[in-house]
Amino acid sequence: MINTMISVITPSVRHEGLPVVEKALKRQTMDFEWLIGSPTRPENLTIPFIWVKDPPKDKGDYWVLFKSYNALIRECKGELIVSIQDHTFFDPEALEKFWYHYQEEPKTLVTGVGNKYSDETWMTTTWQDPRERTDYGSYYQCSHRDIEFNFCSIPTEAFYAVGGFDEYMDKYSSLCGLDVVERLNAIGGWDFKIDQTNRSYSTEHGRPDGWEENNAIYGPWTERVKFYIENGPVLDYLKRK
Repeated sequence: MINTMISVITPSVRHEGLPVVEKALKRQTMDFEWLIGSPTRPENLTIPFIWVKDPPKDKGDYWVLFKSYNALIRECKGELIVSIQDHTFFDPEALEKFWYHYQEEPKTLVTGVGNKYSDETWMTTTWQDPRERTDYGSYYQCSHRDIEFNFCSIPTEAFYAVGGFDEYMDKYSSLCGLDVVERLNAIGGWDFKIDQTNRSYSTEHGRPDGWEENNAIYGPWTERVKFYIENGPVLDYLKRK
């Protein structure tokens, strides 16, 4: 085992998807800590993990990831955070690849690629990753909006540079345009890459109840953009002690 500290964070409201992540983590070639953000403590997992209770929602909130992500990040001890969605499997060298890129480019966020499948045989594709390309090679510059938190690595300092996720947007179900990468891009100094050799495999698990109704965020999104223009993109949710 290569001895270094990576913090793997997995927000999860449906614990049936956690064993898929656990199975992949057991195969990794690097040391890591695993933090799970959830309203209740997961059971029947066989490798150590840190449970971070999903913070209570404010009135009118929808279950999204902003508060949970911030709570997880506050507890991370690693200098590199790897974000992995539940129901997601990945290759044995996944963490090692993320760590390699971090050592080479410490101000870079790196996203892997991956499709969705009907079950864990990984045979029947239900969703094709639109970010996969054949003209740019295996590792290349991408738009900040190509960073997918279902499977990516982010230097811990990047989260603190913009003060974490915008918890105001917990009232809406989409992360579109208002997450950490949008604001990192606004302040500058951070880079964004895709590693097409770092693959994930996710089982199709559908949308949570009420997703469509809560996903109409364009009005609130426009209002929040105005807030950033007037106040700046750095928020106060994450601060170093």
